[in-house]
Amino acid sequence: MNTNSLTNRSMKVVPTLEETLKSIGLNIKLDENVQAWFNQLTITWLTWKRSPSLEHHLQVFFDTNPDRYRIALVFVAKCKDSKDCKPKTLPFFIMENLHKWSCKSDTSPEDCLKFPAFRIATEQRNQQYLNLIVKTYKIITIKETILPLVKNMLKNDNCKQASQVVLAMELYEDIPVEDLLFPLIIQDKCNMIIEYLSECPNQVLQLVLFLDKILDKNVSIRDLVQKYIYEYNITCVNYEKLHHKPLGKFVGRLCSKFNIPIETCKNLCRNRTLGGLRYLIHQKYVDHNVSLTVWDDLIKDTLKENSELALEFVYMIVNHDKKEAAKWSQYFNLPDTDLPQSLKKMSLDAVSSVENENWDDDGNENPNQNFYEISLPADRIIIINTPEMLYELTNTYLVDCNLVSIDSEWKPSFGAAQSHVALIQIAVENYVYLIDTLALNKPQYSSFWYDFNKSLLDNAEIIKLGFGLEQDLKQIKGSVVGLNNIKVKGEGLLDLSTLWKNLISSGLSLQSSSGTVGNSLSSLVEICFGYPLRKSEQRSNWEIRPLRDTQIQYAAIDAHVLVELYNFLQEKCLEQDINFEEICNDTMIDKKTKCVKQLKYSEKTPTGSAIKAKSVDDVKFFVEGKLINYMPYLRYYGIDTLLIPETLLWHDVINQAMFENRYILLAKLKCTPMKTYPQSSILDVGNGYVTKEKLQKIQNYFNIHIKESDFTKRCINCNGLDLEKLTSDKVSKLCSQYQNVSSVSSNVNYTVPTDDDYYEKCDKYLSDSDDDDIVCTPTHNLCVTSTGVAIQIQNVQKLSQSPQAAIICNFCGRLFWDGDDLYKTVMSVANSSLK
Repeated sequence: MNTNSLTNRSMKVVPTLEETLKSIGLNIKLDENVQAWFNQLTITWLTWKRSPSLEHHLQVFFDTNPDRYRIALVFVAKCKDSKDCKPKTLPFFIMENLHKWSCKSDTSPEDCLKFPAFRIATEQRNQQYLNLIVKTYKIITIKETILPLVKNMLKNDNCKQASQVVLAMELYEDIPVEDLLFPLIIQDKCNMIIEYLSECPNQVLQLVLFLDKILDKNVSIRDLVQKYIYEYNITCVNYEKLHHKPLGKFVGRLCSKFNIPIETCKNLCRNRTLGGLRYLIHQKYVDHNVSLTVWDDLIKDTLKENSELALEFVYMIVNHDKKEAAKWSQYFNLPDTDLPQSLKKMSLDAVSSVENENWDDDGNENPNQNFYEISLPADRIIIINTPEMLYELTNTYLVDCNLVSIDSEWKPSFGAAQSHVALIQIAVENYVYLIDTLALNKPQYSSFWYDFNKSLLDNAEIIKLGFGLEQDLKQIKGSVVGLNNIKVKGEGLLDLSTLWKNLISSGLSLQSSSGTVGNSLSSLVEICFGYPLRKSEQRSNWEIRPLRDTQIQYAAIDAHVLVELYNFLQEKCLEQDINFEEICNDTMIDKKTKCVKQLKYSEKTPTGSAIKAKSVDDVKFFVEGKLINYMPYLRYYGIDTLLIPETLLWHDVINQAMFENRYILLAKLKCTPMKTYPQSSILDVGNGYVTKEKLQKIQNYFNIHIKESDFTKRCINCNGLDLEKLTSDKVSKLCSQYQNVSSVSSNVNYTVPTDDDYYEKCDKYLSDSDDDDIVCTPTHNLCVTSTGVAIQIQNVQKLSQSPQAAIICNFCGRLFWDGDDLYKTVMSVANSSLK
């Protein structure tokens, strides 16, 4: 053993609490009588804990001992649990009784005891104990001594303890809230921040306004973060949460929790509005899912209160549609000098054609697409917009109903406050009632709504259908006067989206000729009736009056189709001998539905002789997300292996597996919902690490014959088949080239992706940021595969020093060699499982 290395190491000796108090001048000695009294106290505490007699014992001691405040500190320091003084500990009990005695006797400790008391309080972690000592020893009177210590805590990345002291001593005016809490935001300790603000809600607005300033696009969040990291020695930084989108969500969360009007946050509202406009552009030009009328209504409504954003909107849309950009630039009277260059160059004829354009032309919808249509005539769709009609609906039209469907509509909120419900749809077998809440949501009509709740919503004998019903009821609960106490789930409330999943899990087979997958209402309608719902009015402005005919049709269909789906599913369950009523009841009370049949393992596991031996080319797998670590091993064997998308419902997974002729590997067994897909095609592998025994279990279950020539047929990273073997000479040249590219990467020109790259997922466009998620991609092509994909080499320096043969995937660019950690692990375990 190298003794020199041991002698050179320094060891930090942590002093005891008694030694700490002694070092700052506190007399920690006790006379014999007091020491004996304390020893007896600790013994009694072990037996009785808190008791009235022990409390009386302490009170008498404090009455008779003039040095009570110092002795109490020494008692606490001598307790074994002085580092974690929870309410059930002896130190807490001693200090609690001293506080009671001091309040009763109206006495104060000497100033020389206040700082030692503070040191004791900050040597442990309990906030209640800290508060107790601060009050008992009146530490606020030495604030000027404590403030530098708190600031020092902040500079040494101890924001949690600093926040506890600020709370206990109420130093809100002395310590800026951003200095105290922004370091915690940098470390993604949002729950700690919420706890702090709950204790001092008057600090919320100050923090919210500080964060809103950061959300200004001209502020560099990274620069500000680096400044705080340097000044406060912050560690464990979570950079993923330090850009506009997550910060904006956190500000919105604070406003919601502490009832701060969202309009207070100017930059947040601005960013949300721009995010909403990007989303609308995506819906119109990528998904083609917004009619021109809806588009015009929403753009006008969104920008009428935010006209300063009109120019930015024109710049956003000009690359999609110059004509549309010109139309809006004229509508908002934007100065020609501010417009994009491409609009300035438009001919006078083009501009004139924009001026004469018919704004009511709804030519955005595909004329060849067929949609589901309502089976009711127009006179069966009744608008309820007076209190008399609402009373009649409640007490006449719905009296004998035992099944109704409920839906609601509200204007999309792209900026500040959340929109209120503008329309409630109630559908029965032969009628649809559209309740105009804009007309009826008034305090003077609250008694009508109360009657509506008691007769319908709160009546468990009437089944209320919905799709995402809880969300609709929450919106109604938060919007309508008189309905603020309605229940949002439970008996009598049946969500068809949940019922659908439970029926599939119980064995219901819905054979769809359209091949539709998904979990939306439109998907279910298409699976059951062959046509999707028309969604062009879904995001329209539901606060305009009168409603357009297309809005009325959309609202009526969305509600009435729920009744028809209920009847259809009930009929299918009757045909397939499934207890529909029992599953409905279980769904309403949130009881887990059982699978069709829980098979014993021996029943579901076929023997090797029962299944014909297969080559790796005959086998393809779908793998559950929890088993993602198995994929490289199976691909190493040459087996086509894909991950099951998390968004797919179980019956959609089965449909896809049938279509692609795949087996399914799961961490926990699920039963097949379809007779055409056998249970034997699903294997429960179990949770945990990949082991050779589990790989052998998969091979034996499906009777897969794996040969050495099958190895590395597929890329273990991407499942691709385009693998190329490289000699050691080629690898050496490639490593040199790869390292040269890395060394000049700082001089490489980068390009921002085109607008199309922004629109891969709709959620991205509701972001609070314009450009946080833009990923710059290099324009060079110095080190790429034959297909133009950038090459990735792990441990390239080690490989360049001793080049060896390798394999490269031309599809994903990953190079595999014996020093690649993933490849080495996979090869070792996979090979051992075949022995």
